[in-house]
Amino acid sequence: MNKRSLCILLVLAFLLGCFFQYSRIDGFLYLGALGNRLMGERVLRPAPAEEALPREKFLIVYDPTDVLSMYARNNMEKILTEKRKAFESRPMTDTFVVDASYQGVALATGQLGATAMLPAVLDYACAGGTVLALQKIEPAEIGSVSAETLADFGVASLGEVADVVGIHVRTNFLAGGKDFRFDEDSAYTTQVNTVTLTADATTHITSAEGTPLLWEKPLGAGRIYAYNGVERDDKTNLGIFAALMAHCGTDTIYPVVGVKLFILDDFPAPVPEGDFERIYDELGVDTETFYRKIWWPFIRRLAEEENLRYTGAIIETYGAQVKGPFHPLDGRAARDGLIIYGRELLNMGGELGLHGYNHQPLAPEGYGQPRLNYVPWESQEDMEEAMRELRNYVKSAFPDYEFRFYVPPSNIMSPEGKAAVRKVFPEVIVFGALFDGPASERVYYQNFERRDGVFEIPRISSGHEDNALILWQEISALNYIGVFSHFIHPDELFYESSENTTWNTMETGMKSFMHKISTRFPWLMPETISGSLPFFSDYFDMDYRVRRTPEGMVLYTWGCTGELRFLLRTAHEIERTEGCTAEYADDGVYLIRTSAPEARIYWKEAS
Repeated sequence: MNKRSLCILLVLAFLLGCFFQYSRIDGFLYLGALGNRLMGERVLRPAPAEEALPREKFLIVYDPTDVLSMYARNNMEKILTEKRKAFESRPMTDTFVVDASYQGVALATGQLGATAMLPAVLDYACAGGTVLALQKIEPAEIGSVSAETLADFGVASLGEVADVVGIHVRTNFLAGGKDFRFDEDSAYTTQVNTVTLTADATTHITSAEGTPLLWEKPLGAGRIYAYNGVERDDKTNLGIFAALMAHCGTDTIYPVVGVKLFILDDFPAPVPEGDFERIYDELGVDTETFYRKIWWPFIRRLAEEENLRYTGAIIETYGAQVKGPFHPLDGRAARDGLIIYGRELLNMGGELGLHGYNHQPLAPEGYGQPRLNYVPWESQEDMEEAMRELRNYVKSAFPDYEFRFYVPPSNIMSPEGKAAVRKVFPEVIVFGALFDGPASERVYYQNFERRDGVFEIPRISSGHEDNALILWQEISALNYIGVFSHFIHPDELFYESSENTTWNTMETGMKSFMHKISTRFPWLMPETISGSLPFFSDYFDMDYRVRRTPEGMVLYTWGCTGELRFLLRTAHEIERTEGCTAEYADDGVYLIRTSAPEARIYWKEAS
């Protein structure tokens, strides 16, 4: 070997040595470092002179002595406040003027005979107004309300109270909801009156077996929408109430967020070792191969096919330790998986969030831990110590990454736990748990809101299955706030509740469910959690006014930094727009996306 060749070999050996040493100390993690920088300081668009224009105004009539009436009143007030509508709420025994200035009048009571101003409300409808009956007519009203008045509300005959099951949406009264239905086997029940409707009433929603739940009745130049139920103890009526508001008057517009969120909970996480019997029997592979070769490739294909951007929620270990010192798992397998899966997720436009050091909810005793075989924490200090170990773990793999999102294990989190997360990860500004569920469970229920710079962005639905109940929950939430928020877990096949489920069933179900969402709601924009924050911020901060003309409508917006999104219901065909775009959302429904503080929508002239 000549001297030149020897020198080349020595140089190569040196470079290889440097390469492997640099790799051993994780030097490559700092090359092309991945961050998660949040939006900078927001400069809100100032209010124009058109701020002086009046807001659209509603009247709510309620029974202060009835709990369900008060619930209905509060929910309608919540929706109107969030949609920047003005309202007045008056007890049903009051006397007041009902004039044409109201965009709609909502009766949050079924006691029609005891409503002092009912004749004035009906006159308002006859003159062209819209009346919303938010509660079923009380059976006691049969003797105190005339047959003519019942007919005004679309009721030809009023029968007994009954509990009916399921839902069948027969029209697009709910945007994206037409032809959706539950089967009769559904656990979803509604307490209703058995009714026969007048011939001129249009039924929009029925129970699974056909009992009218919501209908429309023309009255003079106006109309009445009647809901044949009582206020529910869940949040699914928010969508119906928002849709009722959207049907008041003509060319009704209201703001939505307009985002599609998809969270991979418990991912990346340590992959269980060995075989899982049902996976091996069905697919002939061990658990690690299932994750790497089957589940993850399917999730990546789903993102391409259904236009999704994922946010993961990292967990370090599945141990039950709640007292320090806390240590990472032995070996490199879990950390290598975090790096590999985490980088692949980020490279496909996703985001990394946090789930915990382990899967023990950050809560002291008293949060129902024994029911789920969890161990309570003794102190907030212990929680903080565990979170510091989690910080060391994730920062060792993603040193320059900012983790903005935290998902409480099993949706359980105490105030002490939330404080521990914020103390160790002050950059965490989003918490994601549950939007709805049984009040008896001690879990972290949220509304979509922002308090002191911290966002509450809950999940609406979860799971790999194509389930009618979760689709109904999403249809309702999308009509209410315009947010799709879904969670899945890679280990759902291991759950006891999945013992009669196969991977093929889960794969097929997930594809079917997401395709329904894409088909019914094509206007949703896929975002990560952090990517959605500018849209949530603008939704929370914005304000607007509307000026209607024979040629179209003008939308004035302010208090925002960028694009705003609205749903517009109109019988008009849109010819063109200025300062905004109009996208088809459903028959007679458009998604309006503003690009200027003054946006104009022009109707197409009838030929």
